[in-house]
Amino acid sequence: MSRTTAALAAGTAAFALLLTGCGEDSSTAAAPATTTPAVQVDPGKAGMFVVSYRNAFPKLAAGRDDLAVSGVLNQTCSDIKAGKSEADTIAGIVESSTNGSVSATEQEARAVYDMAKLMC
Repeated sequence: MSRTTAALAAGTAAFALLLTGCGEDSSTAAAPATTTPAVQVDPGKAGMFVVSYRNAFPKLAAGRDDLAVSGVLNQTCSDIKAGKSEADTIAGIVESSTNGSVSATEQEARAVYDMAKLMC
Protein backbone atom coordinates (compact mmCIF):
# COMPACT_ATOMS: atom_id res chain seq x y z
CA MET A 1 0.00 0.00 0.00
CA SER A 2 2.83 2.47 0.71
CA ARG A 3 4.09 2.18 -2.89
CA THR A 4 0.62 2.98 -4.22
CA THR A 5 0.23 5.88 -1.81
CA ALA A 6 3.63 7.28 -2.81
CA ALA A 7 2.81 6.92 -6.51
CA LEU A 8 -0.52 8.64 -6.01
CA ALA A 9 1.06 11.47 -4.08
CA ALA A 10 3.74 11.92 -6.74
CA GLY A 11 1.17 11.84 -9.52
CA THR A 12 -1.06 14.34 -7.78
CA ALA A 13 1.89 16.65 -7.11
CA ALA A 14 2.95 16.42 -10.76
CA PHE A 15 -0.58 17.30 -11.89
CA ALA A 16 -0.71 20.26 -9.56
CA LEU A 17 2.65 21.56 -10.80
CA LEU A 18 1.71 21.13 -14.43
CA LEU A 19 -1.68 22.73 -13.98
CA THR A 20 -0.23 25.65 -12.04
CA GLY A 21 1.61 26.74 -15.17
CA CYS A 22 -1.48 26.49 -17.34
CA GLY A 23 -3.75 29.42 -18.00
CA GLU A 24 -7.51 29.15 -17.99
CA ASP A 25 -8.62 26.82 -20.75
CA SER A 26 -11.05 28.77 -22.91
CA SER A 27 -12.05 25.66 -24.85
CA THR A 28 -14.01 24.32 -21.88
CA ALA A 29 -16.15 27.44 -21.73
CA ALA A 30 -17.20 27.07 -25.36
CA ALA A 31 -17.71 23.31 -25.38
CA PRO A 32 -20.63 22.42 -27.62
CA ALA A 33 -23.45 20.20 -26.46
CA THR A 34 -22.88 16.61 -27.53
CA THR A 35 -24.82 13.42 -27.46
CA THR A 36 -22.03 11.54 -25.68
CA PRO A 37 -22.33 11.36 -21.91
CA ALA A 38 -18.68 12.07 -21.16
CA VAL A 39 -16.99 15.47 -21.07
CA GLN A 40 -13.97 15.70 -23.34
CA VAL A 41 -11.03 16.93 -21.27
CA ASP A 42 -8.26 18.96 -22.91
CA PRO A 43 -5.92 16.50 -24.69
CA GLY A 44 -2.85 17.78 -22.81
CA LYS A 45 -4.52 17.21 -19.45
CA ALA A 46 -5.80 13.82 -20.59
CA GLY A 47 -2.24 12.86 -21.61
CA MET A 48 -0.91 13.79 -18.19
CA PHE A 49 -3.69 11.77 -16.59
CA VAL A 50 -2.90 8.71 -18.74
CA VAL A 51 0.78 8.77 -17.78
CA SER A 52 0.04 9.18 -14.07
CA TYR A 53 -2.73 6.56 -14.13
CA ARG A 54 -0.47 4.00 -15.83
CA ASN A 55 2.29 4.64 -13.26
CA ALA A 56 0.01 4.59 -10.22
CA PHE A 57 -2.31 1.75 -11.28
CA PRO A 58 -0.45 -0.65 -13.57
CA LYS A 59 -2.95 -3.48 -13.05
CA LEU A 60 -5.92 -1.26 -13.90
CA ALA A 61 -4.13 0.11 -16.99
CA ALA A 62 -2.72 -3.21 -18.27
CA GLY A 63 -3.82 -3.91 -21.83
CA ARG A 64 -5.85 -0.70 -22.13
CA ASP A 65 -5.04 1.88 -24.78
CA ASP A 66 -4.68 5.58 -24.02
CA LEU A 67 -8.22 6.31 -25.20
CA ALA A 68 -9.69 3.81 -22.73
CA VAL A 69 -7.61 5.20 -19.86
CA SER A 70 -8.50 8.81 -20.69
CA GLY A 71 -12.13 7.67 -20.80
CA VAL A 72 -11.92 7.18 -17.02
CA LEU A 73 -11.01 10.87 -16.69
CA ASN A 74 -13.66 12.02 -19.15
CA GLN A 75 -16.40 10.05 -17.40
CA THR A 76 -15.27 11.28 -13.99
CA CYS A 77 -15.29 14.90 -15.17
CA SER A 78 -18.72 14.37 -16.68
CA ASP A 79 -20.01 13.06 -13.34
CA ILE A 80 -18.43 15.95 -11.41
CA LYS A 81 -19.83 18.58 -13.78
CA ALA A 82 -23.25 16.91 -13.65
CA GLY A 83 -23.27 17.50 -9.89
CA LYS A 84 -23.10 13.86 -8.82
CA SER A 85 -22.10 13.33 -5.22
CA GLU A 86 -18.52 12.41 -4.40
CA ALA A 87 -19.62 8.92 -3.33
CA ASP A 88 -21.52 8.34 -6.58
CA THR A 89 -18.63 9.67 -8.65
CA ILE A 90 -16.17 7.41 -6.84
CA ALA A 91 -18.47 4.43 -7.44
CA GLY A 92 -18.48 5.39 -11.13
CA ILE A 93 -14.68 5.45 -11.12
CA VAL A 94 -14.59 1.93 -9.71
CA GLU A 95 -16.91 0.85 -12.52
CA SER A 96 -15.14 2.68 -15.37
CA SER A 97 -11.66 1.66 -14.25
CA THR A 98 -12.42 -2.04 -13.86
CA ASN A 99 -10.06 -4.04 -16.03
CA GLY A 100 -11.16 -7.65 -16.41
CA SER A 101 -11.29 -9.08 -12.92
CA VAL A 102 -9.31 -6.19 -11.40
CA SER A 103 -11.28 -3.34 -9.84
CA ALA A 104 -10.05 -0.15 -8.23
CA THR A 105 -10.01 -0.10 -4.46
CA GLU A 106 -11.80 2.69 -2.60
CA GLN A 107 -8.42 4.37 -2.00
CA GLU A 108 -7.45 4.13 -5.69
CA ALA A 109 -10.82 5.44 -6.85
CA ARG A 110 -10.58 8.34 -4.40
CA ALA A 111 -7.09 9.17 -5.72
CA VAL A 112 -8.45 9.20 -9.29
CA TYR A 113 -11.28 11.46 -8.11
CA ASP A 114 -8.81 13.89 -6.52
CA MET A 115 -6.67 13.97 -9.67
CA ALA A 116 -9.70 14.44 -11.91
CA LYS A 117 -10.97 17.36 -9.83
CA LEU A 118 -7.73 19.18 -10.67
CA MET A 119 -8.14 18.53 -14.37
CA CYS A 120 -11.85 19.04 -15.01
